[in-house]
Amino acid sequence: MRLGTSTNLLYIRPDGSRVELSQTLKLLSEAGFKVFDLNFYDWSLPGSPFLTETWERWIDGAADQAAKLGVEFGQCHAYFYNFLNSSMSEEEKEYHQMLQQRSLACCKRIGAHTCVLHPETADRSVDIVKSSIRGNYEYYKPVVDLMEAWNMRLALENMCDYGIAPKRKFCAYPEELKSFVASFGSDKIGICWDFEHADIMGQNQRESLLYIGPLLFATHVSDTYSKIDPALMHVLPMTGTVDWEQVMPVLREINYGYDFCYEVHNYLNRLPDCVIPAALKLAYEIGKHLITLS
Repeated sequence: MRLGTSTNLLYIRPDGSRVELSQTLKLLSEAGFKVFDLNFYDWSLPGSPFLTETWERWIDGAADQAAKLGVEFGQCHAYFYNFLNSSMSEEEKEYHQMLQQRSLACCKRIGAHTCVLHPETADRSVDIVKSSIRGNYEYYKPVVDLMEAWNMRLALENMCDYGIAPKRKFCAYPEELKSFVASFGSDKIGICWDFEHADIMGQNQRESLLYIGPLLFATHVSDTYSKIDPALMHVLPMTGTVDWEQVMPVLREINYGYDFCYEVHNYLNRLPDCVIPAALKLAYEIGKHLITLS
């Protein structure tokens, strides 16, 4: 298992400006990080080069810089959207689908081993679970086929529906997620476990990870101070409510050997530039400590 981080660890600044990807990679690598998750949802904000006709030059530049820095991309969060939203126009769907396909192509170009995406929910159906299974399978079967052709992997994330109760989200529970992933019968689709989501849902993470076992392909590592306030979520591990001493040993027990990857975009977004190097070093040291607990 190796420590990694999403590029959104250093992205949005207090004044709303954004850090260029080249600067993010440089500063994060100087702090000690060597494995990166390029989050394409972040890079879909207006003004991003990912949205332009020069996207190939941009992503190839990122790959070149990573090589020069001696770092690499591991799991990456592909662009996602609610493809089961029945109120979305065909034009809107085509646009979002184009961005998702572009992000998958980017993952391939930078050498990522796993693309992380979200299951969606057919929340306007009477038979929510049945319709969600059908809709997600129809949508993700071509993606799994693509991963098989590219020798890459797809990881679907455990969702969180605590904040929208009594409504719910498909695959917010390990049983549902494991059953759905296994239904493809392919070793190119697995699970991305979001520790914060599971903590908010009040799930036994040790038992959940043992239940998932070899289907665990990727992780989202973060902590939270709140079950309902997004501004208090996605903070540095060991600063919130996740029981990391319970979580870490089980990763060794199930022989998880991939990325232990931060998704803590609310850690640095309020801190001034002058403390960024020290803050990044702290994040790195906490991550290394967590891995020693495994």
